[in-house]
Amino acid sequence: MTVKMLTMKTIKFFSIATLAGILCALSLQAQPSASTAVQQQQSIPQAMPNLMPGTNAPELYSDEDADVGPQHILSLSPRRTMFEVSADSEYLWTDNALLQPNGGVESTIFVNTISAAYVPTPYRLGNGRFAPSIGISSQWYNYGLGGHNLSTNDFNVQTISLGAKYLFSGNWMAFGEFDYNRFVGQRDYREFYHDFTPVIGLENLMRVGDYAVLATTLKGDIHDSWAGTPLADDSEDRGDLSAAFSLSYLVNPKLVMQPYYRFQYTHYAWNVLHTGNRNDFLHSIGVSAAYYFLPNLSLRLFVNQDVRTSSDTNAKYHAVSAGGDLTYSIQF
Repeated sequence: MTVKMLTMKTIKFFSIATLAGILCALSLQAQPSASTAVQQQQSIPQAMPNLMPGTNAPELYSDEDADVGPQHILSLSPRRTMFEVSADSEYLWTDNALLQPNGGVESTIFVNTISAAYVPTPYRLGNGRFAPSIGISSQWYNYGLGGHNLSTNDFNVQTISLGAKYLFSGNWMAFGEFDYNRFVGQRDYREFYHDFTPVIGLENLMRVGDYAVLATTLKGDIHDSWAGTPLADDSEDRGDLSAAFSLSYLVNPKLVMQPYYRFQYTHYAWNVLHTGNRNDFLHSIGVSAAYYFLPNLSLRLFVNQDVRTSSDTNAKYHAVSAGGDLTYSIQF
């Protein structure tokens, strides 16, 4: 889009709104690939080949079966928990940190996340199980560590989430969530963006053989946003529809491999100058490997490619990223 004359006020607005869009996109780029992949990997029962209903329990001591006979497992009763606290550190490299249309600046991004949530063990409701949740999280995004100095782009994201899941029989799950996300700069902690985001979705986990799970997730959300400028504070209002597919393979009891693909369609109500709408199509493909040192401590390495096409040529980009994240969580 070519604009021959812009007032200083319009230029300032364009810069702020564009920065907000870039940071939101970076947030989406950095998070879904990581968090979705981690969640889907954790969906695999860590004892898949071991304790399962309908099988015999392992011996507690040598020749126990000879003494008391085989002990048949009728059902498993996991310990009920109410809360989850987690910490995650992700360090990644990307060849297009600012998501520029024709390639851009290589950089590293260091993302640290701390979260706490009330997530009671799902309880029986009708023919399925219901799991409410409420949580808070804080993320720190730091750019250019070990590469170009992009520290002026450093920002934090604070999130409050209220959600629920309903687990049907047959490994289907419906979920809904309402999030409030607040973006602030790290230098002055001034808020430059926030949104209210209702989310609905459906997920299916299909076991493929003894050691693999195919996860399919369909999700939709709406972002009612404020972009930090009075000229057009709704410039980031948008809706997303996405479909994600991943195959999680249990290589051994501690190692999970996962190729994944995600497609997302995004409709923006307005472009930056409020002259029309905008439609984006994002394709993400990658592979990850997660090693579980302990049931609640894992290291994940990944490589990912994002390609976005758009009705606005200035919003197109492609980016390759690679990195790792260390996650620790406890439930009690």
